[in-house]
Amino acid sequence: MKGRDDIMNGTTTPEMNETQHSGQPIRSLQYMLDQLAIHNDHLVRLAVDGIFGERTLEAVMVFQREYHPPVTGVVDLSTWNAIRDAYFQVELLYGFPPPLNVLPDGSYTAIEGQECDPILIAQAMFVSLNKVTSNFSLCEMNSCNDGDTHKNIREVQRLAGLPVTGTLDRSTWAYMVQLYQALVTRG
Repeated sequence: MKGRDDIMNGTTTPEMNETQHSGQPIRSLQYMLDQLAIHNDHLVRLAVDGIFGERTLEAVMVFQREYHPPVTGVVDLSTWNAIRDAYFQVELLYGFPPPLNVLPDGSYTAIEGQECDPILIAQAMFVSLNKVTSNFSLCEMNSCNDGDTHKNIREVQRLAGLPVTGTLDRSTWAYMVQLYQALVTRG
């Protein structure tokens, strides 16, 4: 989720164009442009593949034509910020996702090695998140906070700016639900 984290924290990206970049900043760019295209028929739908190819170039140029002239096809700081700002406006149309309360109480935690039903739900969420972002590993569906599950929980905490403990707690759960709803159920 590195790309989504960059978007959510307002981190900008270096200038991008067709010949210079691939990877996570491009995936973030493509994701934002694709989400904008869902709500604007003039914009171009994109596959989020991390490659600044012809289709991404076209999407950038159409965005620039519609929202942020001049049309250069280059994603400089100004264009990146315009895309990010437009993306935030589209996200506001959905409102904030409601919490999915499956944890037994406010003080509940699932430490490393612990088995419990909420961990199984978290593992199912990680399987889905793995399909849309490279930040999460496929984890065994065993109801246990171990191995890749523990690693994934730590990644959620890192992305959310929480203490990186690997323990599933209320704060970690709340951020996981937001990630899942933003990237899986709305994607």
